[in-house]
Amino acid sequence: MGFNKGMTAILSIVIIVGILLTGCSSKNDYVAVINDGKVSVEEYKVYLWRIRQVYQSIGQEDIWETKFDGKPAEEVAKERALDSIKSIKLQVQEAKKMKLSLTEEEKEQIKTRAALLKSEIGEEEIKNMDISNATLEKIAEENILSQKLFETITKDFVINKEEFEEFFEQNKESLKQVRVKHILLKTHDIKNGQLVALSEEEQEEAYRKAQEALERAKAGEDFASLVQEYSEDEASLPSDGEYVFGRNQGMEPAFETASFELNVGEISDLVETSYGYHIIKLEEIIEPDKEVTEQSYYNLEKQSFYQSKVQEWINQAAVEINKEVWDTIKIKE
Repeated sequence: MGFNKGMTAILSIVIIVGILLTGCSSKNDYVAVINDGKVSVEEYKVYLWRIRQVYQSIGQEDIWETKFDGKPAEEVAKERALDSIKSIKLQVQEAKKMKLSLTEEEKEQIKTRAALLKSEIGEEEIKNMDISNATLEKIAEENILSQKLFETITKDFVINKEEFEEFFEQNKESLKQVRVKHILLKTHDIKNGQLVALSEEEQEEAYRKAQEALERAKAGEDFASLVQEYSEDEASLPSDGEYVFGRNQGMEPAFETASFELNVGEISDLVETSYGYHIIKLEEIIEPDKEVTEQSYYNLEKQSFYQSKVQEWINQAAVEINKEVWDTIKIKE
C-alpha cells in the first residue's frame, strides 16, 4: 500500500542539506543578507540540495518541467531553500541575542553531525558542489544551536488542561485506529515511482482472482492463509496483510472508508483503489490512549508556540537577495 503524498506537502518542507550549483564565480559570493548576516553560496548549496532530493522523490526528474501557480518548479525550490536557511539563521541570531552558547559536549557533536551530513550527500556530490568541511560544520553547529534555542524558549511551556480535555472528547472518534488484514490483487503496478496500468487481460484476471478469494473468505476460510495464497501486496505479506492506521494517515480514501465501516471480524466486499482490488478484514478497533494523545498534543502545541516565535522573527527580518548570484543558480543545466 502507498501513501497519498500531495504536492503541497513538499512546498512547505523546511529541512537542511545540499545541490549542484553552476555559474558562481567565487566562494566569497553570497546569495542573500538576512538582517546583517550574509548567506554564502556554499551554505545555500547545501540547503538547496535537500529540497532538490525531496522534489525528485515525488516527481522524479520530470518535476522540473512542472509549474506551481504559474511559477517554475526550479524557482519554487530555490525559494523554499532560502526559507529554510532564513529560518535557521534567524534562530541563530536570536540565540546569540540571548547569549546562548554550546557546551563542550554539544561542541563535540558538531564534527559527528557534519560527517553524517557529508555521508548523506555523498563524497562525489560534495566534491562537485565544492563544499568545505568548515561549511558542513557551520551548518551542524547552527542546527545544534537552534535546537538549544527551542529547548530554552519552550522549557516552561505548559498546555491548557481544560483545552486538552475538550479536544480529546471532541476528537475521540477520529483518534481511533483500526488493525486490518487485507488481500490485494493488482490492476496497477509501480514502475519508476509511477502507477502503471496492467494489461486489460491482467486486470480481468485480477478481478476473477479477487472474486474467488472473496468467496472463500466469506465462506469462513482462514484469512491469513488466503492472504499468503492470493495477496500481491509484498509489503504486508510478512504480517499476513496487516496494517494499523488512523483516519487521514495516508491510506487510500476508499481503503480507509471501508476499513472504518466494518465491524470487528467482518470482511468487506471488493474495495477498488488505484492499486487494484482489496478484500479487507477488520481485526481490531484501537481506542485512543489518553496519555499518549496528551503527549502528542503537548508536543504539537509546543512546536506551534515556538514556530509562532520564529514566524515573528521572519516577519520582522530584513532580507536582501543578491540577484546577480541568485540568477546564476541552476538546479539543472
